[in-house]
Amino acid sequence: MHAILDDADAVLFDLDGTLVETGIDFSRLRAASLQLIAEYGIDTAPLQELDALGAVEQAVNALREAGKEQESIELRQRAFARLQAMEMAYCASPRPVRGVYDLLDALRSRGARIGIITRNDCEVSLRTLNALQIPYDLLVSRDDVRQVKPHPEHVQVVLQQWNLAPARCVVVGDYWMDVEAGKAAGCRTVGIWRLDVPINPFRHHPPDLLVRELRELL
Repeated sequence: MHAILDDADAVLFDLDGTLVETGIDFSRLRAASLQLIAEYGIDTAPLQELDALGAVEQAVNALREAGKEQESIELRQRAFARLQAMEMAYCASPRPVRGVYDLLDALRSRGARIGIITRNDCEVSLRTLNALQIPYDLLVSRDDVRQVKPHPEHVQVVLQQWNLAPARCVVVGDYWMDVEAGKAAGCRTVGIWRLDVPINPFRHHPPDLLVRELRELL
């Protein structure tokens, strides 16, 4: 096992793209969210560079600041329902990433706890984990936090629930938001620059360790 994991009491993994492959088309999720946001009279031009959840959160905040609290609640609920339906369709046939079972078994065999921290919907995440029989001890989805990654709340929820010091925890993910969430919480981080991704997603957010595949951590 890689040295960065040797003394970790817990390892927190992102889900999609890190432990499993689902084929989620994030550009379509973003387009669907922007279409819905436009229905509330919000200019979507400044939101084009954001992901689906980021765009929704900014739109929700804009409505709140305009004194439209009820509309902000409605938008969030409708957006999350739409995203859940799309994610459910994409996650119908998930596949495990190479090395996932060997790595998780090795971690658990020495007593390390496994956390899943994902921006995906809770029900979708549970179905994916159960379908592939991925072993884990705690799941923190977007439904369990007020602010999603790159905010550190996902990580902080785990640290608080397990009463862990950040230095004893490692965060692993395939996107810069995972690394930023881990660093902001005070944890060590591992970034997976996937072999099918041409441009390093961590070039502006370097992790403590950069690998190309999950199985390099074995």
